[in-house]
Amino acid sequence: MVGNRRMLDSLERTSIIEKIEETLSRKVLWTDLSTLITILMVCSYALSFSCFTIMKHNAFRTYAWDLGIFNQAFWTTVKYGKLFYNTPEIFINPSGSFLGTHFSPILFLILPIYAIYPAPETLLVIQSLILALGAVPLYKLSMHVLKNRIASLTFVLAYLLYPPLQGVNWFDFHVQAFLPLFFLSSIYFLEKKNWKMYFVFIILALACEEHAAFIVIFIGLFIALRNRIHLKEALKTKNFRDTVFLTATATAMLAIIWYFTTLWIRETFFPVNTTFISVFKASANWSILGAPDPILIPAYIILYPQRAIAALQYEFLIKIGYIVILFCPLAFFSFHKVEFLLPTLPWFVYSLFSNYQSYYVIYDQYPAYVAAFIFISALYSLSGLSLTKAKTRRLIAIFLCSLVSFSVASPTSSIVSTFYDTGIRPPTCHEQFIQEVLSYVPANASIITQNNIFVHVSDRIDAYVVPIDILWNKKNEECEKFVNDVLENVDYVLVDIKSDGSAAMKLFSVLNKRADFKVLVSADGVVLFKKNYEGNALMLAPYNFTYFSSDLNLYAGEIVTELNATDLGILHFNGSLGGAPLSWSSPRTLLPPGNYIISLKMKINGTSELFTLELCSNNGQSVLKSEIFSEIDITPNSWMNYTLQFSTEKPLVDFEIRAVNITRSADFYLYCIEVKQTS
Repeated sequence: MVGNRRMLDSLERTSIIEKIEETLSRKVLWTDLSTLITILMVCSYALSFSCFTIMKHNAFRTYAWDLGIFNQAFWTTVKYGKLFYNTPEIFINPSGSFLGTHFSPILFLILPIYAIYPAPETLLVIQSLILALGAVPLYKLSMHVLKNRIASLTFVLAYLLYPPLQGVNWFDFHVQAFLPLFFLSSIYFLEKKNWKMYFVFIILALACEEHAAFIVIFIGLFIALRNRIHLKEALKTKNFRDTVFLTATATAMLAIIWYFTTLWIRETFFPVNTTFISVFKASANWSILGAPDPILIPAYIILYPQRAIAALQYEFLIKIGYIVILFCPLAFFSFHKVEFLLPTLPWFVYSLFSNYQSYYVIYDQYPAYVAAFIFISALYSLSGLSLTKAKTRRLIAIFLCSLVSFSVASPTSSIVSTFYDTGIRPPTCHEQFIQEVLSYVPANASIITQNNIFVHVSDRIDAYVVPIDILWNKKNEECEKFVNDVLENVDYVLVDIKSDGSAAMKLFSVLNKRADFKVLVSADGVVLFKKNYEGNALMLAPYNFTYFSSDLNLYAGEIVTELNATDLGILHFNGSLGGAPLSWSSPRTLLPPGNYIISLKMKINGTSELFTLELCSNNGQSVLKSEIFSEIDITPNSWMNYTLQFSTEKPLVDFEIRAVNITRSADFYLYCIEVKQTS
């Protein structure tokens, strides 16, 4: 009886699945329902992520590297006829052409679309659509291999929910975003034995970026491995015109020739500044392994196994997490057909033996190299299974794992936003101030700014960006010279202390030594300087900040909490225990030019001179203002705000407030220090 019941349940389940399949095969409008659902899911994804990424862009969370580079490259080509000219890495690539950084002829196909509406938003929409379109060849391949609409729609949904794919989409714009579509299409046409279209998409993949050649070489090896018995027979009979043999050989040879041709083109027409050759080759990204050039990584792994082990162990848990989140959404079924993962081998060697974290997290462009093959291998793990309980369980597992992975690891997830620059939110008040200050920069005016603002001024030929820390730290003198040279030729400098203090510090340190740039307008730490400006500065909103006692560097005294004024700690200095040359100092901070009021909320008990308040810069060596606290200035035994005014005409890199020469008669409590800009 139990066996009969199980048989009846199985037949009933099969009947339900067959009914769903029948429904999905019905014609709706011009096509069957399952294809229409695929199109709707693709459109929904493209629309959603276009909105998300544009919202992110408007909140100044897109960057010179790389949306700014691409937008300027397209803009200068459309408006000035310069071949994908951009400036962020012009000190490395003197030609300025993006083709000197990466050989990406695919840019020519994007150019006509960009020309219709030349703006960063256009690139974000194109990227969202292209990534979404990868679901179409995946659906077609699934229908060809599995011949089941339920399974095919499950894979489409898993693809569009795939966090690594969304991570590629979330981070600016990159040509690697085209790779999932091109690789999925090439494998689909390979299966259909449509050799012409197969090679069309292989060439398109190669046209994205020169490193795709390594993936394509391994696609050729995959074809040979998968058809090894057939090839063995062909070679025995010396049938060198065999289709499989020709396809595998042509694929690998095409990729090899393409790669070395791109190197020749780059070295001949777009030579790199030899001073920055190690930076250009990203040698530091494999410093543990010691490979000076990425192409030497396999040799160094073999020749230096101890280094290879050390490199692999570097941030090992993060690398394990990277592998998990790549394969978990497909319930790890990709490992059931490992031969389909062969084309991913170059990237995994390239990334897992590096010490550069961006290579092994999913919120950069790099998962685009492997995403297609992870899905293809998972798809083929279901081939050969009829619509049985086992196959149904696998599809349910993929569906559930995709949902869980999406909710935990999607860049739109609030969980992820805790650790990365992700999450969906409208611009803040401060970001609206950046936009307002930007309105004071004339169109086409020359300007240098920071990483997250550059995109918004990249629609001009003379826009420049402060080199990011990874470049500045390696080539400090060269980067500083570059900034000084740029300042000789630009009219505006725009910085935002709050969103990029590092870039602001670099610009402030250079501007501090010059007299030709004056503040035109400022707002909440956003400062626009104009060359040779003689008028009054406009302040849209003051730059204010507060130090609480717990923020201070304490040298003498103690933090107490027994007072009821606040739950925060309060600094107490009791002079009866002995005076001190230095009681406390504030953290060193950036300070834009302007007039300020420094306000100390204190309660003081004491007589005669108590201590001296100093405002300093230049690592504390330059005292900008000094004022003595005494009993004449204060009301004993009560909380009061003691204020002094301060002005600076130049930006300060390390503004500091400190209390020195504390007398034995001093007895005071300090709650906080407020710095308020007045004009």
